[in-house]
This record gives sequence, C-alpha cells and structure tokens, in this order.
Amino acid sequence: MSAPVATLEAAPAPAVVRPTKRKLSALWKRFKKSGGEDLRNELIEAYLYLVKVISNRIAARLPRSIDVLDLRSAGVFGLMRAIENYDLTRGTPFESYCATRVRGAILDELRSQDWVPRLVRNRASLYNETLTGLKKELGRDPSSHELSARLALPLAETERLQRESNLTSVFTLSPQEEREDDPRVLRRLDVLMDKDSELPFEKLVAQDLAASLGKVLTQVERTVVALYYHENLTMKEIGGVLGISESRVCQIHTKTLERLKAHLDSIGVRGLTEMPEASSGSHD
Repeated sequence: MSAPVATLEAAPAPAVVRPTKRKLSALWKRFKKSGGEDLRNELIEAYLYLVKVISNRIAARLPRSIDVLDLRSAGVFGLMRAIENYDLTRGTPFESYCATRVRGAILDELRSQDWVPRLVRNRASLYNETLTGLKKELGRDPSSHELSARLALPLAETERLQRESNLTSVFTLSPQEEREDDPRVLRRLDVLMDKDSELPFEKLVAQDLAASLGKVLTQVERTVVALYYHENLTMKEIGGVLGISESRVCQIHTKTLERLKAHLDSIGVRGLTEMPEASSGSHD
C-alpha cells in the first residue's frame, strides 16, 4: 500500500523564535560578565536575522554573479566583532550599533574582492551619474563635448573616464536564474560562438577543393599561388625566389587564375570571389 501523500511532502522549516527583550538583556549581562563562547553563540543566533536582512539589501544592488551567501559569511564576522565590542553602559540599541558593523564588514569584503581600484570605481561612478543626469535634461544621449563641459574636464580626460567606466562592468554568462540542475537549460556560455574555431565540414570542403585545384596546376603555378596569397610576397619578390622576371611571374599568375576559374566552372562551383589584383609593389 502506498504511503499517504502528506508523508512524502517535505516538512516546512521550523520558525525561528527570537528571545524576548528580558531574556536578551539577561543574556547580554551574563556574556559581558563571563565572556563565555556559548553565550556569544546564543547572541549570534539571536541577531543573525540582521545579517540576512542587510546582506539581502546589499545584494539587491549588486550583479547576480555576487553570491549572497558570501555576503552573509562576511556579515557574520561583523556581527561577532560587534558583540565583542558592544558597550552595555552607553545605552545605544544593539541593532543600530550592529547594523553599521555588519554593513561595513560586507563592504570591506566586497572591496577586497574587487579587481577594479577604488579610485577608478569612484571616477566611473561620477561619470555614470553625470551621464544619467545629462540624459534626463537633454532627452537624448549627450555628446562627449557636453559631458566634458559638465564635468569641467578636458575632452581627452572625459573620454578616458568613459573607457574606465566600461572596464568596471562585468557581465556573467551564467545568470543566477539559469543555474539549475535541469540538463535542458542552456546558459549563454553554452551557446557563445567561437569565431576563431573551424567547422569540420567547412574544413573538409576546403581541403577537398584545394586538392582538386592542386591537380590542375603545375609545380611553378602552385608555388606562385602559395608565395603570393599565403606568404604575401610581391611579384618582384616571387621572381627573385624562382629566378625569373617579374613580368613572367605576372603572366603565370594571370594564367593560373584563368585556369582555376575554368576548373571551378567545370565542377559546378559558382560565385567564386574575385581574387585581389596582382601587385608588383610592397603590400600595405
């Protein structure tokens, strides 16, 4: 007999019960008196919700590549230092004191992991704020001269700021919402085209075509084609290699092109891209 459906469902997470103010007050007094590790851990558990709230708020303004769990880990260290240094006699609410320390610990961790220098980050922020403000005022993208005037900087410095602001942006190829266990989910990284890679079919076609063309050319004609189109030598330089005149090289080149085009027509290849004209001078 199959088990009831209710028993197969995951049990809900237990609700976190926070200590009352009276219990917290007593806990603080005991901890400051003895400094016990067990008491400190109880305080950490009592105020852990502050770390979660602050880290979630900071993560909402960061790229999705930043893991909120890493922010929480840094925030916990800030919470521990806040508990150690909190002075009960000052009368300041611990929540207010702790929030500043936790936020500072998270920001310090972010700065330590940031590959962009802080000065560059600040300059990029100034540029982006100015750019956004001018867009709203003008109703269009401002020109470099308009940005330069608003920033009170030379045009060259403004353009440098623009380049620096582009360098501070990082885009992930694996967004958070796509990090699933479903094998059918494709990330941008999976479908990113490699323009430098060779397609196997195209490579085979090119090899077959080259072998076919090589059969209709003489050794001298193949040498002229290789030196001119692959080694980028001029007609004069090719003549020096083969020990013939430059005009003779030009004649061989012209005859070779005519023979190749005739051969391609005979095998049904159409639309051959025109090869560059031969030049006796140096290549650019």
